[in-house]
Amino acid sequence: MKNLLFPTVLITVIAFSSCQPKVDKVEEVIIKKNPTEYSTGAVLWQQHSAEYEALCYQAYNIGERRIDEIVAEKKNPDKPLAVVMDIDETVLDNSPYNATLIANQISYSKKTWMEWTAMQSADLVPGALEFIQYAKSKGVEVVFISNRMEEELDDTYQNIIDRGVDTIAKENYYLKSTTSSKDERREIVSDKYEVVLMFGDNLGDFNGVFDKATVIDRKKNVANFRPLFGDKLIILPNPMYGEWEGALYNYDFSRSNAQKDSNRMNALNIYSIGK
Repeated sequence: MKNLLFPTVLITVIAFSSCQPKVDKVEEVIIKKNPTEYSTGAVLWQQHSAEYEALCYQAYNIGERRIDEIVAEKKNPDKPLAVVMDIDETVLDNSPYNATLIANQISYSKKTWMEWTAMQSADLVPGALEFIQYAKSKGVEVVFISNRMEEELDDTYQNIIDRGVDTIAKENYYLKSTTSSKDERREIVSDKYEVVLMFGDNLGDFNGVFDKATVIDRKKNVANFRPLFGDKLIILPNPMYGEWEGALYNYDFSRSNAQKDSNRMNALNIYSIGK
């Protein structure tokens, strides 16, 4: 999630005397726009649309069918079979955090995020629990690779256990220590397991070729990976945040609030309305 602010709006208020036309006073009133208001629709959709839940169930239903096919194909694998899963918006639903940012008119910060994860309050994404249980019942291990910080491990582990996922060992949690790229952690997991499925809400959850890529290159790479979606790579819906948004700013988060707002508006694919 990114620190996205709308520009501050200055309103000049001019007070006139009731008995003469001259200007008595000029005041500048600073009104700050809600920096996260633009994401309200995305958060509401994730929290309230039945379509969101249907897409999640669809993704995990595909996963269960692929588990059946894979287990039938690989009778005697050289290494244990494993599924690699992202955590945020793949296993845990953090929409209450995003909703709270909107309601309090604040932007993402590491401090507020850490406070949220320390609460251990995130619910599971629909279908995640049943899929994990199904994979484990078929002898397929589950590994989490997440860009939550390593210092969040205990809270994350407990949050997931409290939601019923109590069969994943703590050593199967690969959280971020330095880099956000997951390539190195994926290689470590691949040395130990034969990774047969990957679940995520962000394309970087699947391959480093998507990291810091432009909007155009991300789409080109998706076309190249097309045969793998629904086969080995299964993506979950997340309209709230992600690399898709960073690509709009060319990953330059030092841009001013006005520039970021302009980037978003200029990225809209529009047509001319007749007059």
